[in-house]
Amino acid sequence: MISFLRKHSTPILFFLLLTLLILAWIFPAIGLRLGILFLLFALVTASFAIVGKHRELYRQGKITRWAFIRNAALEILGVLLAMSLAGWLGRQVAALATQGIGDDLIRVLAGLVVGLLAGIGIGFLVRQTWGRLVRIAK
Repeated sequence: MISFLRKHSTPILFFLLLTLLILAWIFPAIGLRLGILFLLFALVTASFAIVGKHRELYRQGKITRWAFIRNAALEILGVLLAMSLAGWLGRQVAALATQGIGDDLIRVLAGLVVGLLAGIGIGFLVRQTWGRLVRIAK
């Protein structure tokens, strides 16, 4: 079961996000709660993957216990920073880009695309910067 989830985690998370967007569209009152729940789920999933990666390096003897703890904590903090910055910047840029659009559906789709592009850009920058802080001894 766990190997199935690891193998198909990307499509599962994508369809979960799509389902949450549809539910938020249908039930706007719980949209914020669903969004927060999805973000927490994504952060926990990413944290498990990060700890698993560094734990395997620790078991192989490539890093010390202190390096394992430091690298895992820094990488989880980097993911949290990237998620926060991407959400904030994505919201600002999407609001700026869609302020002249009158149709609701086109506005939502344009906001999603612009916010996604802003999030990818922030993720790339944080990954480049954080990669310099978290060094794995070989």
